[in-house]
Amino acid sequence: MEKTSAFSKVILFLCLIALIVNVVETNQIRLQTQSANAETLIQKIMHKFPKEVKLNQKFISENIAEIIIKDKNIVEKISAPNVKVLYNYWGEPYSENHSYLAKDENNRLIYLNTNVKSLYNKYASLNELIKAKIIYDDKYEFDCFPIVTTKDKTDFTSIVSFMPLQSQDVYFVAEMPKNFVNSNKPISFEFLIGNNKYILKLR
Repeated sequence: MEKTSAFSKVILFLCLIALIVNVVETNQIRLQTQSANAETLIQKIMHKFPKEVKLNQKFISENIAEIIIKDKNIVEKISAPNVKVLYNYWGEPYSENHSYLAKDENNRLIYLNTNVKSLYNKYASLNELIKAKIIYDDKYEFDCFPIVTTKDKTDFTSIVSFMPLQSQDVYFVAEMPKNFVNSNKPISFEFLIGNNKYILKLR
């Protein structure tokens, strides 16, 4: 009987520990959910009050990123800064000009050429730091995608990531119908960085 009683006490004790752990985990999940909801609410509020920025102006979103917008343009293609020199079978040099083209000939590329510095405390992809889009006529949204040049600046890659305090030149690009581009309606770039929204008016 004593062995049975001792065994029952052990089982009861383990059940109590399991119950406590479950309560703690449930509370942690609840607090995380509340924190996430609060953060989302703060973002919604802050995004209603965007900050307008201009070319060559540095703007900083604390602990996330520092950005300078160096250039803006509307083009059919974005050409890599350097020409790539290759050699044929006979050792004769020839050049290749790499560029990023609109996927549809009826579209145009709108881009911002920026310098981005990560203020994040660990390795992160650009999408973890910044989201960008173009707003046409104050209501139509076109998501931007980032591209950077390769190390030799002869081509582009869409894989963009940062070590802490690393800076890179990044193109934020969106593809739009050329009849939108040729209209006189407003176009603006919009950056979402943490709780902050920044807007650059193109026209």
